[in-house]
Amino acid sequence: MVTKIYLIRHCQSMGNVQHRFQGRFDAEVSPDGAKQLELLGLRFRNQPIDAIYTSPLQRARATAEAIARYHPELEVKEEPGLIEIDCGDMENLLLAEVAERFPQVARDWDQSPDLCQFPGGENMAQVYARVNRTLDRIIEENAGKTVVAATHGGVLRNLFARVSYGALEGIRHSEVFGNTGVSALLAEDGALRWEYVNDLSHLPEDMRRPPTRFSFFQEDKLV
Repeated sequence: MVTKIYLIRHCQSMGNVQHRFQGRFDAEVSPDGAKQLELLGLRFRNQPIDAIYTSPLQRARATAEAIARYHPELEVKEEPGLIEIDCGDMENLLLAEVAERFPQVARDWDQSPDLCQFPGGENMAQVYARVNRTLDRIIEENAGKTVVAATHGGVLRNLFARVSYGALEGIRHSEVFGNTGVSALLAEDGALRWEYVNDLSHLPEDMRRPPTRFSFFQEDKLV
């Protein structure tokens, strides 16, 4: 019995536009984000879906609701375990401010994100445990079904670490997930595997961001 989970990063938010380390700050959807949602919804309009889950934050909920628009029989279920990293005192700071005020956390984020301890928030090991417990429960509740889950980049990086590397340390090699990027995860007999990761084919070329791995320190930037 195969369970399929479409894991979707939220649409572009104003925090993305303003280059902020959003965390759980509940930023509004940007104008380009609204366009992304229209196209994402169309992608799933004829796709059979049995359940839709979302992070409580509005950028994720709007993403889930864009899909639910074409599946009015389904309730969008709010799932707290899918919420973004609690980055505490770093929440909603400009990226330049994070590097200046919290240089060690910024360096860890660049080089060894598995070691990140967010001041006043979670550490990455707690995030990894939280999001993977949530994934396991969603799979258990929807055995043999097809599910959509709208969530965040930090959550997806932790899931990628588990599925692709089997441990939190794999987050150092994680994919960079684009806004409304779709990843299809298959669960069968306790095993997880990707069907595909971070697919943006529903967006025109001019709305797709290049695969850039952000660095707080310019000399470390990988493109």
